[in-house]
Amino acid sequence: MSKIIDSATVHFTERMSNIRSLVVPEWDSTEIFFRPSMNFKDQGIVLKLHGDGLPAEAIVMTLILKSLNKDGSKMFVRADKTELLLRVDPEVVSRIVSDMSDDEPTVEDAIKN
Repeated sequence: MSKIIDSATVHFTERMSNIRSLVVPEWDSTEIFFRPSMNFKDQGIVLKLHGDGLPAEAIVMTLILKSLNKDGSKMFVRADKTELLLRVDPEVVSRIVSDMSDDEPTVEDAIKN
């Protein structure tokens, strides 16, 4: 690898090691851990859903891709998408995803640019 690629990957690795958390009072005060950003592959999944006119699915997929348990394991699996779309309060899910994304461009910001 070139020196610039080494620097870029070190930066991203350091950024992604900064795990944060938030508490969801509506879900029995569940604590969700998350990284401050997503890689391009995961962002692509979310942007495709949004570009296909499926903003609710994009929000839910963001929750699925970013949510971690305290030990760093995934909190949700992709198979949870239908349940999250149909049986979970969309206002709570939207708030969680918004809180997770405070310091990075939103899907809407990326589409505008």
